Amino acid sequence: MNSYSLTYVFDKKKPLKTALLALALGVDLINIAFFVSAICGDYIKFAYLTAGIVAMLALRLPTLKLTYGVKYVFKDGLCVYRIYPHRQELILSLSGEFTISALTREQKQSLPESVKKLYYAEGDSEVFLIATSGGCYALALDDYMLALILSFYGKKLNKTGENA
Repeated sequence: MNSYSLTYVFDKKKPLKTALLALALGVDLINIAFFVSAICGDYIKFAYLTAGIVAMLALRLPTLKLTYGVKYVFKDGLCVYRIYPHRQELILSLSGEFTISALTREQKQSLPESVKKLYYAEGDSEVFLIATSGGCYALALDDYMLALILSFYGKKLNKTGENA
């Protein structure tokens, strides 16, 4: 069976990520100066170099999770992945019992904290709440993806607000 996928990119924090990486680059340049100075005989600069490496890591490591994408893949069932630049993790794999219901615009704006929001708000896109035994997830599905889910799992769409 061929697969169908939707992708949402969460890059709101991209300016922060860029600023942190620019600072880390500046620290790298300073570290090079400390390294050259330490090799030339000023051994105290090795301590500064060590502190610079720690600072560089402290600036770079948080940037790995600042921007990511969420990808819905339907291939013999729905799987939702969070995709980082360095890895991908499975968030949701629909199986077993679950309910699916459409959310109204008001419900979309005020999702409870227990609901994991797995989409990027794009205007009037329809949002659906999927409640499983593992938790509740808010997904922005297009008509085709919704039809695939409903037909594959033999489900019916609950009335708006029934499970929210």
